[in-house]
Amino acid sequence: MGGFRLIACGPAAGYKMKRARSVPQPGELTIVMLAEERRFRIREMLTTQRTINASDLCSTLEVTPATIRRDLAALEDEGVLVRSHGGAVSRMSSTKFQPSYDTLARSNSEEKRAIAREAEKLILDGDTVFLEGSTTVLELAGRLHNRNRLTVVTNSPMIVCQLQHSTGVTVLCTGGDLQKDTVYFSGEWAQRALSEIRLDKAVLGVSAIDPAYGISTANHAEAQIKKMIVKAAKTRIALADHNKFGKQSFAYVGPVNDIDALVTDSGTDLKYINDLREAGLEVIVADTQPAKPAARRNRSNSNKKD
Repeated sequence: MGGFRLIACGPAAGYKMKRARSVPQPGELTIVMLAEERRFRIREMLTTQRTINASDLCSTLEVTPATIRRDLAALEDEGVLVRSHGGAVSRMSSTKFQPSYDTLARSNSEEKRAIAREAEKLILDGDTVFLEGSTTVLELAGRLHNRNRLTVVTNSPMIVCQLQHSTGVTVLCTGGDLQKDTVYFSGEWAQRALSEIRLDKAVLGVSAIDPAYGISTANHAEAQIKKMIVKAAKTRIALADHNKFGKQSFAYVGPVNDIDALVTDSGTDLKYINDLREAGLEVIVADTQPAKPAARRNRSNSNKKD
């Protein structure tokens, strides 16, 4: 369940799946967001809003005021915010906010799976493709096990491990300086490896994308790697869930038209999608809504002859 914890209430025969409420009701199975996931969400809100209201957090995260008070107190101890009457004020630099890899891996997992399903269609047997070290690209890598004559170059030890048993996939790793917070190889060795190769395709994760400003990330070393990946590939594909849009981060990567195609989820504001299409990008929107079951045929009609 990713960043969720299941709490059972009431008799087993009466279980129902419901979104978390402040007080579980008898006969319901409630889904409660874990503290780390809630606090990640609060950090994200502070990067754009700078101030947050406690009552709004209770409504958005569907928890009690006491839970929000504990979350805000914990984040204040970390130096993320300063509590104020009825809410909190950010102490973070919005441009340098970089969650841990584990937190990112649990965030928006449904959207990442949907994006990976669509991105998989863009990778063909026989391609030489760079898979950059992001959690969304890792989700894509997990769908490439059964490919034939596919060559994957990556700067992600996680992707190397993901594909190590894939008999039809050749895996090359750049090596370099391991960024432990993002599990990402960068630095001189990684850059040297990228300077000596040419790729059919490259798939990049995106930390922040603004149609007017461009693509950016919180880490300068990561930005340098992204720039070199873009130069090395004939076709550049970016993966970004809806939370990455309309944001600017510390290190500039390049304009949006450095990318040929972008895959996002159906939660992305249509304004951003239209702006990117006007800039010349192919934008693919992955549907995160569950497929509706096929309508049952009327049993009485099924016996009639045409």
